Amino acid sequence: MRFSCKVFIPKNTSIPNDYRRYLLSLIKEAIKNSGSDGEDFYNRFYSGKNTKPFTFSAYFPLKKEGEENKLDGDYFSFFFSTNDYEFLMRVYNGLVEIKKRNDFDLFGTQITDIKNFFLFPEKNFTKNETIFKTLSPFLVRSLEDGDKYIYPEGFKIQTKDPEKDVSHWPYWEKSQNFIQAFETSLTALVQKELPDYKGKIKVEKIDCVVVPVLHGSGNEEHEYKMTFPGLKGQIKIKAEPEVLKLFYDIGIGARRSEGFGMLEVVG
Repeated sequence: MRFSCKVFIPKNTSIPNDYRRYLLSLIKEAIKNSGSDGEDFYNRFYSGKNTKPFTFSAYFPLKKEGEENKLDGDYFSFFFSTNDYEFLMRVYNGLVEIKKRNDFDLFGTQITDIKNFFLFPEKNFTKNETIFKTLSPFLVRSLEDGDKYIYPEGFKIQTKDPEKDVSHWPYWEKSQNFIQAFETSLTALVQKELPDYKGKIKVEKIDCVVVPVLHGSGNEEHEYKMTFPGLKGQIKIKAEPEVLKLFYDIGIGARRSEGFGMLEVVG
């Protein structure tokens, strides 16, 4: 289940590279304002390391001005996806409430409007394999060290600074066993969400590039930023239809609820 909307902010707003953490703060605020029990619902999921069954992405029309990316227009498109109907309605209703209040700051400026909500029709999966494309890059954790994020050996690193020494990015790790680790992460996700599923999950093909993704976390007092090896492109996955739909609904890889791993079907 997914919906989209247009979020209006002033033209020429500077969009930071770690924009996902700002959008996550918008989602959290929406959940808190989703009803009289919004705070309780928020605390239930964010009081510990609970898995959040959603992912999101955004499209910003940008123009370059010096070292900054500026919004080329007065809105960006926001996409939210989940397999949990209550989460969908919480975020939807909360965004409507934020629109009414007209007092939420995003990227250092104020949201002026949220409109053009569109609830996507349910996606039906009938075949045992699907080609997905990434709407947001996905991350795969190392099987040996959960603090590391791996990328396939020999894959192109897409960066405007080709001389960048990736050893300066401490969370990166090149892997000869990337597909195995990727399939293991997909299996773990399915076992958690669909515990009765006994079938196999196979990554048939991966046609991606590696993109350095700056991601922020923490609050203003304890803020830190990390650069991760995100994978962007197309993936062919073989599994039962219910599993393919799960990947479509909640994304793949690590940090899905922080704006990574959202997928679209291309074939």
